[in-house]
Amino acid sequence: MPSEIPEIPNINWSLIMPALVIVSTMLIVLIFDLFDAISKKVLGLITIVGAGIALVVSIQMLQAGEVGTTFIKVSEVDPEAEGMFKVDSYSLFFNIIFLVSTILVTLISLSYLGRDDRKQGPYYLLILLATLGMMLMAAGNELIIVFLGLELMSLSLYVLAGYFRDSPASSEAGMKYLLLGAFASAFFLYGIALIYGAIGTTSIPDIADNLTADSKSPLLFAGVFLLIVGFGFKVAIVPFHQWAPDVYEGAPTTIAAFISAGPKAAGFAAFLRIFMEALPVITQEWNMVLVVLAMLTMTVGNVIAIAQTNIKRMLAYSSIAHAGYVLIGLAAANKTGTSSAIMYLLIYCVMNIGAFGAVILAKTADGESLMISDYAGLGFKKPLLGMLMSLMLLSLAGFPPTAGFVGKFYIFKSAVEAGHYWLVIVGAINTAIAAFYYLRVVVTMYMREPEDELEFNPYPATLVIGLVLAAIGVLLLGILPSLIVDPVNAINLN
Repeated sequence: MPSEIPEIPNINWSLIMPALVIVSTMLIVLIFDLFDAISKKVLGLITIVGAGIALVVSIQMLQAGEVGTTFIKVSEVDPEAEGMFKVDSYSLFFNIIFLVSTILVTLISLSYLGRDDRKQGPYYLLILLATLGMMLMAAGNELIIVFLGLELMSLSLYVLAGYFRDSPASSEAGMKYLLLGAFASAFFLYGIALIYGAIGTTSIPDIADNLTADSKSPLLFAGVFLLIVGFGFKVAIVPFHQWAPDVYEGAPTTIAAFISAGPKAAGFAAFLRIFMEALPVITQEWNMVLVVLAMLTMTVGNVIAIAQTNIKRMLAYSSIAHAGYVLIGLAAANKTGTSSAIMYLLIYCVMNIGAFGAVILAKTADGESLMISDYAGLGFKKPLLGMLMSLMLLSLAGFPPTAGFVGKFYIFKSAVEAGHYWLVIVGAINTAIAAFYYLRVVVTMYMREPEDELEFNPYPATLVIGLVLAAIGVLLLGILPSLIVDPVNAINLN
């Protein structure tokens, strides 16, 4: 008797259209890279266009309220089981964060790589591949899918961190990132295995359904702890932050900007979905852990940043501190906390990429100006550079009327609503500490005389465009916060 033909899974392709656009863009970049007669700069423009189309599609889907699950699992036991990918307002909004980060990073990369760089094809392919991994993480409805997205993103970033193979610092950054990332991935995967052993499923909705007060066990808590370790590395929270300063310093500045923005947002996207959707029954247990980690991360990041003389290392510790602010939203464990964390991540991505872009804009004939002392007098010698750098740093510090102030306000508001008053006090103190080292750079640019006369390169057009777009975003969201507050408040994370 002939065997039955297996039923074809039901796939709703329209729900994953943004990811399909990114895959199509990757194929086009790969094909164009084969022709040496075509300028390699075209590959970057194709990347921007593809990411822009995916961004428009994501915004339209978000406005239209297109939600659902795709890649439905065919099961004789439960034919109505939910799909492995969940497309909702949450994942679509994170798509917007990832794609905005990709477009801005590509804009600042066009001039950074140089017109004659023959390795631009793999560079843009890896950025697109990392973006695809981020989108999988945000939409993952299964722990295994989240892990696959995490690895797709991470493997691309390991290569990009060591992109300048002729540079010992870049090669060292790539190797450190790879080795420590491999350990973190192992912890994360082991955590998934322990949760599967305790609950019997890796589906996020099924974990929430099967997890009751009676099913709590040491195995489950061990698995949750290992998930925190894995995510802690990816988003660089204390004490899993040691890789960040070395990788940011050694990696190409454009890639340091990329690592600090989109991938960090992707880590928090999966972090939020898993802990808020799958583990609400044990909120009290993991909540206090996140409160402690948030305090440690903010304090360690900001205090050590004060001692830095290299601006990329300063921004690395600043990035660690900002991960602590986002953790406040997670620790609040309420709808306001989730909304404020998502909003903060979008604002942070724009202003941090802008800050790294300003570092690239300060490039001299001898190379990048990475020491803070090199910025002496730049506010008057290079007015556009001084203005853009000052704006990004003031936003990172949380000064009104920038977007950074709006982000911190709503983060602290969510903690107050959750009753975490000490967390708000520590956050406010850390904001004051952070203002010191951000303003130190601004003071250096406008109130100190340069020690040496430096010859600066002309402003690259694409870099200026990227920075101006970031500056518009920082000011617009700061002056008209309703542009982002209203859409974020409409996001439902069930």
